[in-house]
Amino acid sequence: MTVGVLMALEEEARVLLPRGDLPCGTAVPIGAALRLRVCGVGPHRAAEAARALLAEGVTGLVSYGLAGALAPDLRPGTLLLPERVSFGGNDRVVDPSWRQRVERRLNTDLHTTAGLLLTVTEPVVSATDKARMHRETGAAAVDMESGAILDEAARAGVPGLVLRAVVDTADTSLPRAAWAGLDARGHPRRAAVIQALLRRPWELAALMCLGVQLRAATRSLRSAWRLLGPEGLEPFRPASSLDRLIIGVP
Repeated sequence: MTVGVLMALEEEARVLLPRGDLPCGTAVPIGAALRLRVCGVGPHRAAEAARALLAEGVTGLVSYGLAGALAPDLRPGTLLLPERVSFGGNDRVVDPSWRQRVERRLNTDLHTTAGLLLTVTEPVVSATDKARMHRETGAAAVDMESGAILDEAARAGVPGLVLRAVVDTADTSLPRAAWAGLDARGHPRRAAVIQALLRRPWELAALMCLGVQLRAATRSLRSAWRLLGPEGLEPFRPASSLDRLIIGVP
């Protein structure tokens, strides 16, 4: 069994593969049974990448990366293991047994949050929009890929899982310079950030705060990967004696 791991940004993917090439749209082996693909930002690119991985023979899909908080109690670095993902007005359910196994393994050292994740097609920038979405949907957090990935998993009849870490809090309005710093494939555009800050220099403090929040989220993703490793992301691996000792598998 081979699992496909999809991450929107190259910077996210460095959590799993610190060195080596990570071309967007190309699958890279990480471990004996995992294939990592950087898909770019948004549901359309995520769906394309998921279909490509499925065509290569993967038998499970993981959406791994960053999210923004909608619930006011979520802090930067909070790990999200949602039970459901809402996308296009419909709910998708992650594979419950896979999710439970990952949750047990992570919760030996890290706390995870369940609930509903909302997938959108455009960035949610303002604190006002975040509050409205939380009120209207009840979602705890938002991203731009997971719903599309779970859609492709369901169509292919394979299990799907979502593991995300919160970057920005619900009361944070994102500076425009942050979005100027990424192209459509999620590659950094440092010159564009400088130009945006020259036009809106008052955003510098907010951009620096977002950088601190991003580092907290990245640390959580890295900690989760250290605990899971390639074997921990396999959905149906028979429990070993170590599993039984750590997570109480019967």
